[in-house]
Amino acid sequence: MLWSMNYDRSKPLIELSLEYLKSFGTLSHELSVVTGPSKHAIDFLIIIKELLVGVWVLDWKRSVGTDKIIHIERLVQRSNLSGGFIVANNFSPNARDLANQTDTLELIERAEILYHT
Repeated sequence: MLWSMNYDRSKPLIELSLEYLKSFGTLSHELSVVTGPSKHAIDFLIIIKELLVGVWVLDWKRSVGTDKIIHIERLVQRSNLSGGFIVANNFSPNARDLANQTDTLELIERAEILYHT
């Protein structure tokens, strides 16, 4: 079966993200541990082997573009975060290419969460 029955496809993206990413590490909503400007934009944190990783969930109808990837990459660089996950319904091809060139960002689409779980 292509789609897993573990996750309801109609669930909000933030809920799917929380369920999916908890297998990667410890989830936290305690944003006070983040320094720099990024803590105001982060949806939640994940702690992976003592690394602090920010998670941004962009539940947009349109594709996430390069401008948002650049913005979040700068937020990560100016903070004490080790990296970031950006979860969205869809990314533009250019945004995906740009994120692949960074060593700090990982892009996750809704379809990937539904498929791999």
